[in-house]
Amino acid sequence: MLRQAVEQLLRARADAERGLDELAARVAKAAVRPAETARAGRHPLARRAADEAAALGRPVPDELAALSTATRAAIATEVHALLDLLAVNHHQLPPLPPLNAGPLAAPGDRAFLAAFSEGFARSYVATVLGDLSEGRSTSKAEAAAHPAAQQAAIDAARERIVDAVAPEHREQVREWLSHPDCHAVEIHGPQVTDRDLELRAGWTRPPDHGTDNADKWRVRPDDQKVISKHRPGAEASRFNSPAAFARSLDVLLSHADQYPGGLERLLADHADDGAVAFFLPAAVIDLRPGDAFGYRGAGTGTAEAASDWVRVRADAMRKEGECAPPVRTLTYDPVTDGADPGVRVVFKEGADGWVMTTYYPSTAPGPDNVRLEYPT
Repeated sequence: MLRQAVEQLLRARADAERGLDELAARVAKAAVRPAETARAGRHPLARRAADEAAALGRPVPDELAALSTATRAAIATEVHALLDLLAVNHHQLPPLPPLNAGPLAAPGDRAFLAAFSEGFARSYVATVLGDLSEGRSTSKAEAAAHPAAQQAAIDAARERIVDAVAPEHREQVREWLSHPDCHAVEIHGPQVTDRDLELRAGWTRPPDHGTDNADKWRVRPDDQKVISKHRPGAEASRFNSPAAFARSLDVLLSHADQYPGGLERLLADHADDGAVAFFLPAAVIDLRPGDAFGYRGAGTGTAEAASDWVRVRADAMRKEGECAPPVRTLTYDPVTDGADPGVRVVFKEGADGWVMTTYYPSTAPGPDNVRLEYPT
């Protein structure tokens, strides 16, 4: 709930500043109008009344500015206290430096951000503020009512992807994508709709919901608790076309063709405890703007903010009466909006050899990803 309280306070601060600005404008206008009316009368008493009416309005802007500064300071103090708790208790970071109240005398986001120390606090506030007016939430009922996926659509998408791969790699790609432990096409294929992604990000509802191998996501009728083992992070993405999906796999397999010992050796050399996650940068695989699409959590531009947003989402999926309000999500392009965009490809070693379990566009590599900067 700490993350949610931070967001609510920052929204209150934006609403307060906007409201006080509007009030100041109305008061100034209200003071000017009677003064002008009085001056229209040429009698000395009328002019004196005009001067008195104008004088009444003069101190109001300064008083409202002082109120605005005090409001910003009070909200910043509360936000700082909550961030300190998040830093220490959730993220095992040291306590925050004191708030710098000086910049709060000025309005606007830039001055407000300057009051917080560089690093965790300032970047956290910046990412939440940046998305404050963006995105929307959906309801459990909407997620539950969304139509189930059609296996035929998934199978057709898989065939189009295989056809888009170089002929020498098609057999391997078909084997990967058809394995029961692989959900790359089911979750990230071009047949996945925008709404599928929105509900996956907001409620963890998998895009392949309703098919035989999908997670049995549901809203429990008696208490409205969401039951699911599907655990996406703060982003839900897809490839927009079979060609975009196939391109990275061709690059990876071309690299494996040239690697001493081939694909098996490549995977074994980079694996840790029977698993390996490769990251291929967008420039290497020619992943372009428009090749991918997704929904992400609002205010999730740092690892800590994203982690806390996921906690709030989990709270929203609790029983009726115990749950938090739904989280907000917004659309993004992993390539244009990513700090270091590319794709992640995850393999695990099982009884029948190496299996590609998932593969998806990402705004940045994961901390454990093996970066293939020059795979060919």
